[in-house]
Amino acid sequence: MAQPEFPCFAWDSESPVNAKDVLARFLQARPNADWVLIGQGCIQTPSQLWTAWNSASRRWLRSSALARSLDAEFLRYLSGTHHVSEAFKRAGVRDKDTSGFLLHLPKASSTDEIHSDCLPIELDSSGTESQAFSILSQLGFQSASMNYTLSREGASRLGLKFDSELETVTEASLIGHIVSAEFTS
Repeated sequence: MAQPEFPCFAWDSESPVNAKDVLARFLQARPNADWVLIGQGCIQTPSQLWTAWNSASRRWLRSSALARSLDAEFLRYLSGTHHVSEAFKRAGVRDKDTSGFLLHLPKASSTDEIHSDCLPIELDSSGTESQAFSILSQLGFQSASMNYTLSREGASRLGLKFDSELETVTEASLIGHIVSAEFTS
């Protein structure tokens, strides 16, 4: 079954950002911890988003998450690491970023008692979009067109390692990187 569109909103900034300032304003502007601000080039495919969300949500439902919040657990998976602080360094907004992404993490419902899989609880798309535009406005960002692009630079930022200069990033390599969060420390 195909997943619905992930609530992901691209943003642009007229000038390079100061990460500490943006994060402080974002934490004030977001209505709850279901909202995540991601740095430039880190979001590359819808499957990448859904895989990180599913992995984090299953852990959250099982009460076995390594992070203290679902947004941090999501970032940990997206970054392919056990270390929450490393995940924020990799996937978070950095000084001099001029673009990035704002995500709304859907609530999850389990498909069984052992939480072997989960599904997103239906979202209010128009309400989520309205909130996203409000948050972006409060941050002084412009909404940008959401174009998924495979990028070696963005994948490297997330911690993906390449064996040679000729190796390219693929959706499968991004998914494998997320799954590696279960095994790497």
